[in-house]
Amino acid sequence: MLEFVVKRILNGLMVLWLIITLTFMLLRLMPGGPFTMDRKLPPAILKNLETKYKLNDPLIVQYCDYFKGLFRGDLGPSFKYEDRTVNSIIADGAPVSFQLGIKSVLLSLLLGIPAGVISALKHGKWQDRILSLVTVAGIAIPGFIVASLLMIVLALKLNLLPTAMWGGWKYQVMPILALSLGPMAVITRLTRTSMLDVLGQDYIKLAYAKGLSDYTVLWKHALPNSLIPVVTITGPLIAGIVTGSFVIESIFAIPGVGKAFVTSIYNRDYTLILGMTIFYSALLIFLNIVVDIIYPLLDPRITMLTKKEA
Repeated sequence: MLEFVVKRILNGLMVLWLIITLTFMLLRLMPGGPFTMDRKLPPAILKNLETKYKLNDPLIVQYCDYFKGLFRGDLGPSFKYEDRTVNSIIADGAPVSFQLGIKSVLLSLLLGIPAGVISALKHGKWQDRILSLVTVAGIAIPGFIVASLLMIVLALKLNLLPTAMWGGWKYQVMPILALSLGPMAVITRLTRTSMLDVLGQDYIKLAYAKGLSDYTVLWKHALPNSLIPVVTITGPLIAGIVTGSFVIESIFAIPGVGKAFVTSIYNRDYTLILGMTIFYSALLIFLNIVVDIIYPLLDPRITMLTKKEA
């Protein structure tokens, strides 16, 4: 198992290096630069700024300098946020984005998995039809539409919740609902499909033939195997929810990293774009490794398979 984890970590580091390298090169190959967007800057000041941030150095020198700082944990200064580093920008916004993302993921799992199980157990009945209709709507309707509808109904019409900003639980209800509806629908559909497949397997029929109770068959045999596809998408789902919160953060004026990431793109803030790319890529790679470690807890056969492959 340890060897398997080490291999996954090494592969993840290789992928992360490729992502950083490609992003670095593509940013430098794009026409223009972080300071050429402002046409009011005199040529002398523009030249001084490019010299200060070493943008006139050869590309290989810039690349090596960036990795030297990266090995020290320094993501560099922001080109657009005066007197601020990329580390400080991420440190200020990441806790808020993580809080929003994790709560949305938990809500999606806590409601999506039971809904999928109920839909599978009531296959073809009115409960299944209603849940299927809701999940199709949840997948089809974009999060920003849900956010706008929630804001109009709950905040403007009924005056139950504040319209924007971030604070206590009242400020968090609408963003979390808007962000979790789509993933919740995906988890419900995936759990339903997987549960229907598992319930038709021979070992489930054998368990019933042995006289085991419905509770034992469902919770000890069917559900753990049904959750394997859900666990598979959980890692990318968490990263997707955190990155997908950019629009939701903008709608509700939430002080997360979403605003900084969006503005960094049209400002061509090289270091901030790279820092955010590293941040989210490392998050996705880490979550995929965690998912690989969780697999054997649900299905011990996966452990045996990895040992044979190793």
